[in-house]
Amino acid sequence: MKWLEPWRRCGVTVLLSMVMVWPADAAENEAATETGRPTIGVVLSGGGAKGAAHIGVLSVLEANRIPVDVITGTSMGAYVGGMYAMGLSAEEVKQRTLAADWQQGYTDRVGRNDLELRRKKQNDNYQIYADIGIDLDGNYRSKPGAFQGQGMATLLGQLTENLPDLASFDRLAIPYRAVATDIVHVKPVWLDKGHLATAMQASMTVPGALLPVRIDDKILVDGGVVNNMPVDAAKALGAEVIIAVDLRDALYGERDLNSALNIVGQLTTFMTNSSADQQKALMGKQDIYLQPDVSFMLAPDFDKMEQAYLAGRQVAIAALPSLLRYQLSQDDYADYQRKKLDRRSQLLASSAYYIDRIALENHTRRSDTALLAALNLEVGRVVANHELDEAVKRLNSQDIYERITYQIQRQGEENVLVMDVREKSWGPGYLNFKFSFEDDLVNRSDFAFGSQYIYTDLTDKGGEWQFEWLLGSWKAINTSVYFPLDYQKSMFTAAGVGWNREIREFVLSQEQGDLIGRPVGSTVETEYATYTAFAEVGWNLQPWSALALGYRGASGEVNEQGFQNKQDYTVHGPYVSFVYDDLDSFYFPRHGTLFEAEIGIGRGRSAVNGSDTVTGDNLFYDVNLSKPFSYARHSLTLKAKLGGYDSEDVLPLYVQDLGGLFNMSGYHRYELNGRYRAFGALVYSYRLLDNDFGALSVPVYIGGSLEQGGVWDDERDISLSTSLTAGSLFVGLDTPIGPVYLAYGHAESSQSSFYFSVGSSFK
Repeated sequence: MKWLEPWRRCGVTVLLSMVMVWPADAAENEAATETGRPTIGVVLSGGGAKGAAHIGVLSVLEANRIPVDVITGTSMGAYVGGMYAMGLSAEEVKQRTLAADWQQGYTDRVGRNDLELRRKKQNDNYQIYADIGIDLDGNYRSKPGAFQGQGMATLLGQLTENLPDLASFDRLAIPYRAVATDIVHVKPVWLDKGHLATAMQASMTVPGALLPVRIDDKILVDGGVVNNMPVDAAKALGAEVIIAVDLRDALYGERDLNSALNIVGQLTTFMTNSSADQQKALMGKQDIYLQPDVSFMLAPDFDKMEQAYLAGRQVAIAALPSLLRYQLSQDDYADYQRKKLDRRSQLLASSAYYIDRIALENHTRRSDTALLAALNLEVGRVVANHELDEAVKRLNSQDIYERITYQIQRQGEENVLVMDVREKSWGPGYLNFKFSFEDDLVNRSDFAFGSQYIYTDLTDKGGEWQFEWLLGSWKAINTSVYFPLDYQKSMFTAAGVGWNREIREFVLSQEQGDLIGRPVGSTVETEYATYTAFAEVGWNLQPWSALALGYRGASGEVNEQGFQNKQDYTVHGPYVSFVYDDLDSFYFPRHGTLFEAEIGIGRGRSAVNGSDTVTGDNLFYDVNLSKPFSYARHSLTLKAKLGGYDSEDVLPLYVQDLGGLFNMSGYHRYELNGRYRAFGALVYSYRLLDNDFGALSVPVYIGGSLEQGGVWDDERDISLSTSLTAGSLFVGLDTPIGPVYLAYGHAESSQSSFYFSVGSSFK
């Protein structure tokens, strides 16, 4: 529908009141007003994406002036039936259904660009998003479903235009019932009132895959478990003639029962078909049973919905000799359509609603004040549906909620936005993992494995404790706390301590060689072992940007591998950092910008082999930029890095490094190290394959890079002439465990390397 211009508050109140006082029996009385004709009920079965066939059947009924007086459905049939019951034409239902992103319904993970800044960094560093619930005693807490249904709730709300609660679904343009299963008692439940989108979702919730939906005191899942073709519900609504559409699957043959998955599928198919057979037995000679041929597709094949629609039309056209018994004259059908459209106009499904107040149903550890601050919605004005969806996104950016739903309700003289917010039932502690592996296919391999534990809601403002460890080529243990200082999270404090061990290579300068007794230009492998601590105060300027002021200290030693040379050091000092990050993807970005900058002072001491102590205040700085540009399937990403540490230590304490794919390709990871770094690159990628499997997608990319940069020990040596040129060609996959690359890199001086890598960086 078109955007509704702002209306006066009193007018909205009157109109919404009309919805609530529309006579409960009006739709029922309209069902068979044409003298002498029976009440016709359409019954739509479940079937996932195959449910588009239902729309095809409805389009044939419309084209042949066959009325629908009541409609019932299960699962996808409940969705199609509910949309049609709103008074939409079959063509309107088709357009909305085929344009919808149904994969959204089976995706709960918040998109990276919608996450708050802190969550982005956590997920980038520990990229295997297991989201395992572990309490402080180490007890595992299981998820109630593979997906929580947040995406489906949002999608159905958009498709139904957030139709307000109804005292009875008889008040829809066509009386309607959705059938779900009470999973506690394993009994059918006829959903006959309330929030239409929620009723649809309850009927569509595949048990085990999606979190059950709570309505009143019942825990509900897909109605196909007990009644996949609700003929009885249509008869209870007064239907005298049934037109039933059955999207059943055929049972597997003996040869196909060769896997556990197929055996479970066989039992599921038998169960749903048996329930449909029981309902079919209730049909009489006057009724019409339709079974579209949708054997070419499976329930998750949403890309084949157009073909399913045509299959529905085909079976209905073939049944016209029987269906035409119930055809109305042009005048009678026009009268039927007029009355249906009149009832539709009273529903006030709209793109915007006037909101008097917000009522929270808070099932979280956060206070109402914290939730309302995150929602950031104004009352006493017209609020558009897209604003409501954006508010849910803002709250969900914290990634700690199981489901956030909302309804528009009329309570007395007020229009109330009822927000139901439920935190993850397996929280508030969550465990994620990191895995990285890189091999040059010749003689060098690097790997890292670790985990990250985040305990949320230490305070009602969102305080957190984070602990992480990493083993492999690089090792680390870090722990930190984070405390927002206000409910809007506009200001925060953070503090932490850690230990890390790194192995790096250095090409020695004249001064370095003289100090440790090694030839100039020789390569030494060094081990950095460092203890760190920091404390900072910061401001979240936007959900995607932050500024922090802090103080950091580090103490440790640098050991030259295979020799007795050792450099002890202690360094501390203030710093200021700024981050702006609204990238849609860290590894394969198409939109947004990542800009990170930090500058500070390091003061302290260092000594080589117990002598030659160096002290002083030294400036350090680090800048990182990633900016993608995209068109269709093409992306070009500009990368830039600049960093330095103005110290006189034999080996730098704040090391600047290059090496690895897209980071001076041709060298192995972190091979080039020094006090100063300057680097720029253009990385081109083409999305070759989508590999979209519904709830899982693994897109394939091909591309290449052109790179220029270098590291230096003396700031006076920095120049374009002393920098290096490099480039790469690659094939990449974006997988749930991080990026996977097979690549070849080449740099100046015949420096080249193949790369096979899995996962995120080793730091």
